Amino acid sequence: MNDDTNDVRRLLGPLRDRPVSVDQERLAARRARVVASLKRDVRALAAARVTRTRRRVGYTACALLAAVSVLFGVQRLAGPSSPPPVLAITFVGSVGQTMARSGASPRVLHAGEHLLGDPGEIETAAAGSAELLTSAGLGLNLGGATRVSLSGLVGTPAVNQVQLSHGLLTCSVPHLQEGQRFSVQTPDARVVVHGTVFSVRVDAQRTHGAETCVEVTDGVVIVQHAGSETALNAGDTWGCQAVPTALAARPVLEPAPAPAPDSAVSEHHSAPRGLPRPPERGTLGEESRLLQNALAAERTGQREQARLLLNQLLQRYPNSALASEARRASSRIASASPGP
Repeated sequence: MNDDTNDVRRLLGPLRDRPVSVDQERLAARRARVVASLKRDVRALAAARVTRTRRRVGYTACALLAAVSVLFGVQRLAGPSSPPPVLAITFVGSVGQTMARSGASPRVLHAGEHLLGDPGEIETAAAGSAELLTSAGLGLNLGGATRVSLSGLVGTPAVNQVQLSHGLLTCSVPHLQEGQRFSVQTPDARVVVHGTVFSVRVDAQRTHGAETCVEVTDGVVIVQHAGSETALNAGDTWGCQAVPTALAARPVLEPAPAPAPDSAVSEHHSAPRGLPRPPERGTLGEESRLLQNALAAERTGQREQARLLLNQLLQRYPNSALASEARRASSRIASASPGP
């Protein structure tokens, strides 16, 4: 039973409990007094109801104001929100000179250099290679005569994509978060992954078939080409049936003498005399994969695995253009390994 019902019963109580006179004058006077009293009480009840409503509104407003004050205080104590991390790209090193072509003034990249902003197209020497590493753990190994654009990694807006115009690119992609993906765009295809190791080759001089060749080392890769998609697993290839004519047309040079194990290596790891013989036809992808996997194992602390992969590369392909880089990495691993 609410307060309004009690108030009505209290007001009508005198009419119920006391005898009512039948005298018309007295009855009229009594009715006038009761009606006036009822009007006053009704006005008082209405005013009290408005007061209670105002109090409730006031209490609610005070509670909301207190909550906002507490939230503001917590934000002040926590300090300003930090901006999203900016992706950093490090040029690890190269065999031969590697150029950053941005605008009309290309420049030589130096080992250990951090690339700030969009460096433009990265281009390696004809018989060289290069390695880049991002702060997100993405490893990029460029083969000889390779040109890639990193605008999709650091541009606005960044789409986590690199563009391969020509040459060989081996990617070591860390496991990405749900909904994230990394892709390589070529002139005639797009390779999409969520975390794997794979190689992409582009050769515009092929006489037939696609310009793009994809080889998967680990994980799953999706190749988008001509409106269709093809899923590749570890060990699968796509578009690699024909021998690249660019490699077939390379002249065979005389091999340069192999440097001594303890010989000094220049900043770009190039041989002091002559040029190394180009890799045998069809082996460049395998050589690049061995080197890339070895460098990835070194970064993760698996020195023994890295050493085995480097030895495998040097034994199988002693005249490889990547041999000097492999020897340098092997020497670095040996010096970092604890003694007996």
